[in-house]
Amino acid sequence: MPAVASKSKKTGRKAARDGRGSLSNSKASSTYSQETTDSTPPKDRGPNVIILSSAGKPIFVRHGSDEDEWSSACGLLQGLRANVLSFDDADSSLGEIQSIQAGNMLIVFLNTKALTLVAISDGENGSQNEGWLRLQLEYTYAQVIFTLTDQIQSIFEQSPSYDLRTMMGPNVDASLRNLLDQFDPPDSDEGTDISASSYNSQGASTFLTAGIECVFPLNPELRDSTSRLLIDTCRGDDTLFALLVIGTRLVTIVQPSNPSSQLHTSDLHLIMTFVGRQPGLLTNELWFPVCLPRFDSSGFLYAYTSCLDPVHTGLSIVLISGNNSTEQFKVFHSAADTVRSNLGLPPLSTVRSSLSASTSSYASSTRDDRRTTTNWSDPLHDDTDTDSDYDDDSERRGSILSRISASGNGASAGRGIAPRPTLGDRQLSMTNYLTHIPRPNSKSVEEKEKAQDGPFVSALKIALLPKQQEDILNQYLDLASAVHFCFRCDIYVQGSSGTSTEGMLTQCFGPPLSFPFTDAQSQRKVWDIYQRLSLRLRLGSSSVETCYDALDMFQGHDSSMSGSISNDCPMQSLLESPPNVHGVTYLQEDNEWLYVGLNGKFFELYATLPATVKPREGTAYCARLVRKLMGDERILFLSNPLTW
Repeated sequence: MPAVASKSKKTGRKAARDGRGSLSNSKASSTYSQETTDSTPPKDRGPNVIILSSAGKPIFVRHGSDEDEWSSACGLLQGLRANVLSFDDADSSLGEIQSIQAGNMLIVFLNTKALTLVAISDGENGSQNEGWLRLQLEYTYAQVIFTLTDQIQSIFEQSPSYDLRTMMGPNVDASLRNLLDQFDPPDSDEGTDISASSYNSQGASTFLTAGIECVFPLNPELRDSTSRLLIDTCRGDDTLFALLVIGTRLVTIVQPSNPSSQLHTSDLHLIMTFVGRQPGLLTNELWFPVCLPRFDSSGFLYAYTSCLDPVHTGLSIVLISGNNSTEQFKVFHSAADTVRSNLGLPPLSTVRSSLSASTSSYASSTRDDRRTTTNWSDPLHDDTDTDSDYDDDSERRGSILSRISASGNGASAGRGIAPRPTLGDRQLSMTNYLTHIPRPNSKSVEEKEKAQDGPFVSALKIALLPKQQEDILNQYLDLASAVHFCFRCDIYVQGSSGTSTEGMLTQCFGPPLSFPFTDAQSQRKVWDIYQRLSLRLRLGSSSVETCYDALDMFQGHDSSMSGSISNDCPMQSLLESPPNVHGVTYLQEDNEWLYVGLNGKFFELYATLPATVKPREGTAYCARLVRKLMGDERILFLSNPLTW
């Protein structure tokens, strides 16, 4: 008999999980099972997610195209919800239904004012972790608000039978699917097309850690100078946020100095997923309305995006304003051109005229670059380079850097930038990848005349090389004797006066899941365990009851935040919050893997090690990895996020 977990008002969830919380209508359950199995999701593509109105009308179905079939299923789901709500006597008031466990099938509900969201997992194509499914539903709801604002709630309150699909259209449908795909293991046949490049993007780990993945490794001086270029170029009364991104990874961001006006990580995820997966971004400037649900869910802001380097890196600029006038678009267009020029990139008109030829040859040129630029055995790349070569290269890059930072009026001087290490320092330090940059093979005079990229774009090209990324991540894995890890780092946002604000920019770092976790089911198991470790660090327990009790507290705490959907997204708030105490937790399953969770001030780490490693030793290895990652913070992360 399926077990129902509901939001008990008086007697607690333990009462909802005993005999009083069970469904007695097994026929209805079997009918539902038959209806859902007829439209099984594609292999390894995650749980089904359904959005339905309070009248039981389907609005969005992730897997399944038979409208009549899903209309019946949605009606049954709303009937189950109404059945639980009907238990309203003084002794067993169960409140809103939260989940249903029926054999291997797990159904999780998220109920808002007029919308109900449901995640259905069968244990093979989806997670069996309620918290993880709840997080997916919260992001799904946030994505709907991102496009339509919370005015849809008012529409349904006035007209419950309204068909929201007429407002959503194919773009919203595609955005929802793109977002949900980020939670799932990638398809084995997914390519690395620059138009949707993630460059080893971790996907699920960004949601688990509530952190933004940054492009790495980058010289902090270059990143800081580019941030100041954004400030000097894009500052204006109507400019709220300015970002440089590559795919779904952040390069830099400038925000308001008031912490209450800074972006939540979940809003950043929505922006970067939407922008990073727009097929038309490479060749077009986009100007579109967006609603940032945790910033202000009641109205629209307006985002301008343009790809600054569509041929090589996919570097794009995102500028956000509350002004939707034509004049504001022209201001952003001019600012983007100025940034493009200062970075040494060709004008947009030139890029458009040559993009078709450049795109057609991109795949072959990338393969050639991988064979030549990363040829570490070449004498030009040998560790025995002379100091004079290093100094010449440093001087060349420094002279170009001065052109970028000139508009900053020397603002970066005296900011405590650490001296560059010498080539003699061959310890495991990511600075070696920045100071000992491999030189490409010699170019013709014509190619040299065309190569006008500034040092920042050149550094991006090298940082994004697959060989570069693989070598860095493997060294960190070897340091901890781990097969995988996921690291979160909380960094204070800097105020305009140079002092830290109360706001935090949470970032994450780690390799994608790979061998020996080669199939989707084994990868989902790792993320499920990391989620359990995260709840243990925060709550002391990963049980369903403890989790929902914590969500209740966050809902009560965020209820005063008007104009935000924070009250509807407590799992996001829970994961964004740092653990209350420093701690270590671990889990050992099947005598094969040891999973370790470790947290401290401004960091969290989740790692997978062989079971042959004892927990005490594994914790020591993870602590060593944390020290190294914190030491390389300025190269791996946006370590100095600036404000207007």
